[in-house]
Amino acid sequence: MERKPGRPRALTVEVIAHAALDDGVDTFSMPSVARRLGVAHSGLYRYVADRDDLLVRAMDIAFDSTTWPDAELPWDELLREIGESTWRACDAHPGLDRATQTAPRPAPSVLARMPQWVARVEEEGFDAADAAVAVEFVLALALDCSSQMGRLRRIRERYPVKADIPVAKPYDTDEVWEGRGLYDRKLAIFLAGLETRRKIS
Repeated sequence: MERKPGRPRALTVEVIAHAALDDGVDTFSMPSVARRLGVAHSGLYRYVADRDDLLVRAMDIAFDSTTWPDAELPWDELLREIGESTWRACDAHPGLDRATQTAPRPAPSVLARMPQWVARVEEEGFDAADAAVAVEFVLALALDCSSQMGRLRRIRERYPVKADIPVAKPYDTDEVWEGRGLYDRKLAIFLAGLETRRKIS
């Protein structure tokens, strides 16, 4: 919803980033954000370098506003909860999943949390490289599956008759098309495989 004409609000980086989120984190443009704020397009560049800079700042607000898990959880529960937090952020901010795929860098608030998560997984019997891959994989899996479910919804809208959807038979199941799709199955397979790499003392 665009602002009514009147005195523009005081600009800050945070105000501009919130406007980008409201405009659509994966679809906003600098002119559309300026219109939403009731300011000149050129005025935004005193606060952000370009659209990529604004995208990362908007993503950061989206991710920072969700609830992230306590790093003291057992490794498998911690990884599951990281995934849950990522899904919550995506549900709260449609398009966030797709935006992360085009952003020039990750959200700082997520990067800042990753070392403690990685350290915790490592404490639970994994080497440092596996712990880092595990944390990054769960984040990426949740984002990818969230984006995939959006794509599947668009396919269902295009093909009102389900039998007309061009899909391989093993993938034509309710598990694929509903809820979070294959996310839970993929995560379970990953965690089971990761368990075999754990060094039990």
